[in-house]
Amino acid sequence: MRNELFKAIDELKDSLINDVCDLVKIESIQGESTVDFPYGKNVNDALSHALKICEREGLLTKNIDNQMGYGQYGESKEYIGIFGHLDVVEVGDGWKYPPFSATISENKIWGRGALDNKGPIIAALYGLLALKKLNICPKRAIRIVFGTNEETGMNDIKYYLEKENPPIMGFTPDNKFPAIYGERGRAVIEVENEISLMVDFINEYFMNAKPNGDRLGINVFDNDFKEMIIRNKKIDYKNNKMSIKFSLSTPVCDINEIIEKISLKSNGGNVKLISWSPWVLHNKDATLIKILNDAYNEIFDTNLEPTTTTGGTYAHICTNIIPYGPSFPGQNGIAHQPNEFIDIDDLILCAKVYAYALYKLSLIDEIEKPLILK
Repeated sequence: MRNELFKAIDELKDSLINDVCDLVKIESIQGESTVDFPYGKNVNDALSHALKICEREGLLTKNIDNQMGYGQYGESKEYIGIFGHLDVVEVGDGWKYPPFSATISENKIWGRGALDNKGPIIAALYGLLALKKLNICPKRAIRIVFGTNEETGMNDIKYYLEKENPPIMGFTPDNKFPAIYGERGRAVIEVENEISLMVDFINEYFMNAKPNGDRLGINVFDNDFKEMIIRNKKIDYKNNKMSIKFSLSTPVCDINEIIEKISLKSNGGNVKLISWSPWVLHNKDATLIKILNDAYNEIFDTNLEPTTTTGGTYAHICTNIIPYGPSFPGQNGIAHQPNEFIDIDDLILCAKVYAYALYKLSLIDEIEKPLILK
């Protein structure tokens, strides 16, 4: 069946490329919120267009109050959910092609959102369409769910889960291969003090320091996520005081203990936890993770183990799904950067991986090992 699915994707590839380009041309940066368009009209235009593609392909479609929408194949109370997003970050400078031109050059589609996340979610849609083309009837319905607020809060999926039952399992094509069984925690911390004391604090604990926080005594380590990572340091001056704000990409830890340790080193400074999103860590032997990981290994004749990520995706909110693709091992992240692109060969390959993965998920009778949170 794998070869038949791959052949179906090859037959659909021109349509796949055209649909990705049409979506990339929509400037779906979050805009002014209105009663009708919670994240702005441009983002809603992208959602409407994606649902029209689903309607064109004969899928059952639903728009959940312009927050999220989906195309569904099959009918059942339980469903497999594939969640991607159509909203994009700001453009910035330094583009070789206009960022919403969807220019095809060097066998790549160039444009904001080509990789993050319009190309991959449409690749997942075409993976589903390959099943439909071959008249494969899944034991559970499969939904391709399109989000509109992933980049600026993920309020869309929170709203979706208030209105719709959660998927029994699924994935988000918004990270990397192979299967991802955990996402790190994220914290933003600010330390403020008198200027002279802050200069001493920064020089002692941040200048030429390792990024694992060892000088601060917060170099937590675990076998799943490995070391603590300090990122995005920013120094500021205001009201005759100095501050440093930084983010933590955390393994499993006690965030209150982390704050306490920083406070002890801060020379009496004011230490604030600006934001905190705990880690998500799943059972790496779960049925979902095994099937998705095995599908990848079978296609590429590899023996890769499931892994974790520093990224944050819809899987942080909807804990019945995991990240799965689109980036292949060794590829550098170019999302949110100028000259974002998706390689057309990779786009087609992703669609094939998703087609085979969805086929394998569609055959499951029972989930023998659930995606239990540790």
